[in-house]
Amino acid sequence: MDTNKELSVSRNMIWNTVGSFTYLVCQWLLTMIVVRISKNMENVGNLSLAISITNIFFNLACFNVRPYLVSDVSGKFKIHEYSAFRIFTGLSALVLCIGYINIFSYSTEQKICIVVYMFFKLGEVWVDLLHGIEQRSNRMDIGGISLFVRGILSSVSFTVCLLLTDSIISSIFGMVIVTWGFICVYDMQMVKFFTPIKPQITKKQTINIFKEFIPLTVGAFMSTFATTYPRQFLESYMGTEVLGIYATVATPAVVVQVAASYVFNPLLTVFSKYYAEKREREFLILFLKTCGLLLGVSGVALIGCITLGKQGLNLLYGKEIAEYSDLLIPVIIFTSLNGFVWFMWNVLIVLRKLKSLLFVNFSGLLFLLLIVRPMVTAYGMNGVSYALIFFTVSLILQMSIILLKCFKKR
Repeated sequence: MDTNKELSVSRNMIWNTVGSFTYLVCQWLLTMIVVRISKNMENVGNLSLAISITNIFFNLACFNVRPYLVSDVSGKFKIHEYSAFRIFTGLSALVLCIGYINIFSYSTEQKICIVVYMFFKLGEVWVDLLHGIEQRSNRMDIGGISLFVRGILSSVSFTVCLLLTDSIISSIFGMVIVTWGFICVYDMQMVKFFTPIKPQITKKQTINIFKEFIPLTVGAFMSTFATTYPRQFLESYMGTEVLGIYATVATPAVVVQVAASYVFNPLLTVFSKYYAEKREREFLILFLKTCGLLLGVSGVALIGCITLGKQGLNLLYGKEIAEYSDLLIPVIIFTSLNGFVWFMWNVLIVLRKLKSLLFVNFSGLLFLLLIVRPMVTAYGMNGVSYALIFFTVSLILQMSIILLKCFKKR
């Protein structure tokens, strides 16, 4: 592999799409595997709970470094500083996750499941930084290969352990061992072709990075908590089994917002270049074209859901879950809107509107907290999706105003 050769945007997009989509499908298969193999829906609920809670601390551990690193064309921070800071945030997120779950009255099995799954997520946290370094050099093929292989390894190891032990905890632990092993053998070796990765940072630079990223991180934490909290409220209000049903139906819909990231992630280096070179017209044209592509992805997903949603759920999960197909359309609408949120969030990072993003997420979280209880009590499982739809719309409106102001100034 010639690591000195940069790839085109289209080739980076293809590699990123293939790898990310494979990884997404393999992670989604975990829920379907548990539904098919497990003896009761509580196991599905426990897995969903672990995924939902660790997503909060995954974002905290990432500290939103990747989009900033990719767009750091001036080299404000060095790679060894980014890597040292990532280790610090990862360990901090693990400690906070353990503290968080002890606030709630989860069972011992649920707590262990969450902590073990957090170790799996820490693998994603570390490799996310490595792929960001490679992306800045326009080599997303390396990350694509990693995602492809780790996705297959994780689903296979999970399935084998579940068949042998009938334990969610041991199944997740199997994923941890296998995927961390691949990260050490492949990802850690490949990134060395681009830059030394040895973590090293001074106290002063740690404080500087922390100050720079704290608005982003707090904002991302609030956003992730906002998208997770409605499910937690549903679990406490209607039970783990109901959460398992909702999560099972909602899981395939995640492909929409992730597909959106396939479109815009490879373009972040281009947005950064246009912004640094003050090429406002090209920046705006690319922004509008990307919005059009995201709208097309959302439209295809919604049409597919309306026409084939129930049949798809029946094929994937069986008649019992297919009876809840009315949950699917609101979930698709939310995930489509969330794809736009992700895109606009990353563009505002390129524009370095970090404090503005903090305000946007703070106001959005307050709004969500006000509407979750009445929505869930009135509409049950669909209330989760309705609350999230209103939440994402509020974020999009606020970010659109900020972007319009930026375009006017430039």
